[in-house]
Amino acid sequence: MKASLRRTLALRFAATMALGLLLAAGAFYWAAARALAEPVPTAVLKGDLLLALLAVVVAGSAATLVGAWHFTSSAVRPVAEITAQATRIEAGTLDQRIVAHADTEEYEGLVAVLNRMLERLERGFAAQRRLTADVSHELRTPLTALRGEIEVALRAERSPREYQVVLRSGLEEIERLSAMSEDLLLISRAEARLITLQRGPTDLSGIVRRALDDLRARIEEKRLDVRPSLDAGIEPGALDPLLVARLVGQLLDNAVKFTPPDGQVVVETELARSARGGVHLAVENAGPGVAAEDLPHLFEPFYRADHARTRGSGTGLGLALVAAIAHLHGGSVQAQNRDGRGVRIDVELPGLTLA
Repeated sequence: MKASLRRTLALRFAATMALGLLLAAGAFYWAAARALAEPVPTAVLKGDLLLALLAVVVAGSAATLVGAWHFTSSAVRPVAEITAQATRIEAGTLDQRIVAHADTEEYEGLVAVLNRMLERLERGFAAQRRLTADVSHELRTPLTALRGEIEVALRAERSPREYQVVLRSGLEEIERLSAMSEDLLLISRAEARLITLQRGPTDLSGIVRRALDDLRARIEEKRLDVRPSLDAGIEPGALDPLLVARLVGQLLDNAVKFTPPDGQVVVETELARSARGGVHLAVENAGPGVAAEDLPHLFEPFYRADHARTRGSGTGLGLALVAAIAHLHGGSVQAQNRDGRGVRIDVELPGLTLA
């Protein structure tokens, strides 16, 4: 069991003062005993008392200084160890941990807090390095395709129609790059809390209906069975309607994309059951499901559950954008497998009551 720093210092200080007082009492006792043992001239008695008082001051001060130096040195020794170890930790050595010889609860708690902070920093730096690598990969693919098409087109004279085909293909790549840049910017600003929510009356069920209408052509092309279960009792709440519309659109687009032909998509809205209130949105697809170890990473930018860096039709930022918008509203998002029948994503947005 760890000792308390406050109790340890108090006991050591008390011991130091007791030693000083003991020496002082001994000196005073010597002077008093001499005065009582035999008649002493007044001048000599005054000198003895002065000497005794001087001895009290010197002995008490010396004992206090020695004791204070001892217990303050032992008290700050772990601080020096922590400082020296923390100074050696840099961005490239965040896997190191502080190991101080702390024998008190306070220092042990401080070391634990610092190590947890280092763990968070390590995860943050790892996420930034992974994001940088992913962005480089995702940018390289369309840029390489765009460059290749232009180089091929310039090798020989082409007809206007052939040039138009190349330009249209290049425009698609540019649009994809623009969408990726906008999504990345929104995610970064949302995580840094640099976006001010433009709250207003937001009908979540209405947003879901409009998003389904926008996806109607793709839904019919894949012959999907979409089953909306929208709670009519949800009143419009104070959310950012534009950001919530992007959140809903990304979730439904993701569900339609990963549901196989003739599959089923379930969309639900209801009042949140948590004490904070708000609304609960769930979107479930009938895709192949996701491995359990991949579920916590689905909302990371560019993460692919199959770990294949193949190029898809989207930017790879859809679910990361969903998480960023939900967290910006103070909400939460989670994913879970549905018994091998697909993935269900639940979003909770609190505070849906207008003032």
